[in-house]
Amino acid sequence: MNILVTGGAGFIGSHLVDFLVKEGHRVTVLDNFSSGKASNLDSIANRESLRIIRADIKDQQSTMDAVRGQELVFHFCDNSDIRFAATHTRTYLDQNVLGLFYVLEGMREHGVRNIAFPSSTTVLGDAKTVPTPEHYGPLQPMNIYGGAKMACEALLSAYSFSFDMKSWIFRFVDIVGARIDHGVIYDFVRKLTADPKQLEILGDGSQRRSFLLVGECVEAMWLAINRLNAPVNLVHIGNEDQVSITEVGRLVQEAMCIHGAHFAYTGGNKGWKGDAFTNFIYMDTLRNLGWRPRMNSADSVREAATQVHQGLMRHSGDCAARAARP
Repeated sequence: MNILVTGGAGFIGSHLVDFLVKEGHRVTVLDNFSSGKASNLDSIANRESLRIIRADIKDQQSTMDAVRGQELVFHFCDNSDIRFAATHTRTYLDQNVLGLFYVLEGMREHGVRNIAFPSSTTVLGDAKTVPTPEHYGPLQPMNIYGGAKMACEALLSAYSFSFDMKSWIFRFVDIVGARIDHGVIYDFVRKLTADPKQLEILGDGSQRRSFLLVGECVEAMWLAINRLNAPVNLVHIGNEDQVSITEVGRLVQEAMCIHGAHFAYTGGNKGWKGDAFTNFIYMDTLRNLGWRPRMNSADSVREAATQVHQGLMRHSGDCAARAARP
């Protein structure tokens, strides 16, 4: 197929592009490389199957032009830094909501019928039912990022029914692995690299999270796209367990071969205003399709922390080498 991946140089997007090219598809990446990195696409061997458009999702004409001729769109171009949203609220309207609108308008104009979208458990807010099923409601997001995702879910539903499109909406837990550049694991690795004797933990550490490796996430999405055919397909993608943030700190230390760092808690059972206590979800649709994660949350944290640490060390070595050049 001809497949467009917006945000294809980002964390999840680049792993998705890797997967799709290996599956034999022709992939177009649209990215402005403000947070995505060209180096994230270096591992793609078959460059003839890859086309890169350097453009901003907020440029409506460029976005709509990129959609022309595609058979499937993965819209992964959004700002996913949840805490950033509290002080940069306009970003989440312009990039996350309007960006999707421009993609959908391009699909409508050019007759493209299929779109996959990464939503988030943040749309659930502090759900009263945990693990939270796919049919849970009402949705009450507690931060701007989650509110934008909820608006996008509504847009996708409206366009799917109004214009005979088909959408797959994936609500993710914490997706982790190589190339990640934000989130609790990345923050802990970065902090412990700077000071292996102390680790600041936002909140009291009792918050709980499910984690899934990015490769498993990509496989789950592809399975759902190939097996589900409703106008709107809502799919939870996560893990079958969860771990506390304090345990994440211990696992990250273990992966970095650090022992005995002092945990300095900021207090309260939330990391920041708008933070949810847990993101634990039921995955009924994927279970019915026969999918289960290979690694549990703890193993996913260990693996991701190892990959993030190795990546930071490589980057540090590259910077040192460049600085030493005459």
